[in-house]
Parts: sequence; structure tokens; C-alpha cells
Amino acid sequence: MEKYDIIKSNDEGRKYTIRYKQYLYGKINGINNFQIDKHGCGPTTMATILSSLGYNLSPIDIAKYLLLDENNNQIDFFNDLENNRFGTRDIGYIYLLQKLINNKICNITYELIKLSYEKPMLKKELITEMIKSDYMAMICVGPHNNNYPKTFSNGGHYIALTSVNNQNNEFYIANPNHIGDNQIDITFPYELIVSNMYTNSFDFLMIKKLTK
Repeated sequence: MEKYDIIKSNDEGRKYTIRYKQYLYGKINGINNFQIDKHGCGPTTMATILSSLGYNLSPIDIAKYLLLDENNNQIDFFNDLENNRFGTRDIGYIYLLQKLINNKICNITYELIKLSYEKPMLKKELITEMIKSDYMAMICVGPHNNNYPKTFSNGGHYIALTSVNNQNNEFYIANPNHIGDNQIDITFPYELIVSNMYTNSFDFLMIKKLTK
């Protein structure tokens, strides 16, 4: 079984996407207490975005850049968040992106878009236009509160917003779990996506390839 799907672009605005499947990966040599299938939705989603933007980076590659320092010593922010030098997992992904940029592995730019969860519609137009303008976004979804939908996962989980459908202005997503296998051709409205999001994350981590 292939460890990724090739999602072709279409006439309605969907971008070419390489969607990696988290559940087909396991342990990584040299990294302790970490398995992509159990803990690796973030690296898998990041690999999906960066590979879709033209960089050949698998979830294993991303996990190594994320969890190993320049001397190949393991960074423990996944397993000991309160005592690590990054503070949160989300800050760890900023560290990852900056590391890829500084080492000239990826020619990308990124931007954080924070929401007011009392007035989330204020950012709808901005986020929609950024995704239309070649950004992809990494978000954290799956609230445990039973009063909210669980469209993408039953627990905390990272997915990618890849494209906007130009007919209904809804979003295509790349979800690395089993649920995502059936969500490739579905579009989701901004309101539903926001209602699924964790409010203590970076919200929208927007990533774009720079043109030379």
C-alpha cells in the first residue's frame, strides 16, 4: 500500500497535493518514545504541505528535523512539553520551519494567523484569500468537548488546509488519518473548520513557497 495519495488539481480550484498517511508509518531509528502512527500527525501534515509545495520531504524526514538537533541529539518537546526549551508543540513547528529555511532546505515563508474565537468570522476573508494565493495552512482540530463537532478526529490532531473551491468558497483539506481517506473530494465551510479547532493552538500556520 502506498504511504501517500497523489491528489490532482481540478478545475474548481483544488491544488495538486501529496497527502501522506500517518497510520502507515511507525517508529523511527534514532528517535525514542515516538511513533508516527501514534504521535505523528504534525510531522505528517507538515510533510504533506511541504511536499505539495515542491519539496521531497516525508513524515520521517520532518520528524527527524523536528526531534533531532544539529548534533542529532533528541529534542524532547513532544514528551516533556513543560520543561522543554520551546514551550509548546506549536512553537516547535515554528522552530522546524525556521530550521528548514536557515539550512536552505526549503525556500518558504510562513505566517501565523490568530483568531478571536468570539469573532472568528473577522479572519475568514483573509484566510480564504491566503489559501487561494498559494498558501497552505496547518491547523489543530479535534476538541474533546462533546458540544462541538468532531469532523476530522476524535482527539487533538493536525490537518492541512490545501485549497479553496472556487464554486462554493469552501476548503479542501488533507487529513492524515483514516477519516481523511474519505475526505479527499469533500469541501468544508470555514465555519465548520473553526468549530473543530482547538483554541489553544497557533490557529492557522500559513506556509508558502517563495518564488525566485
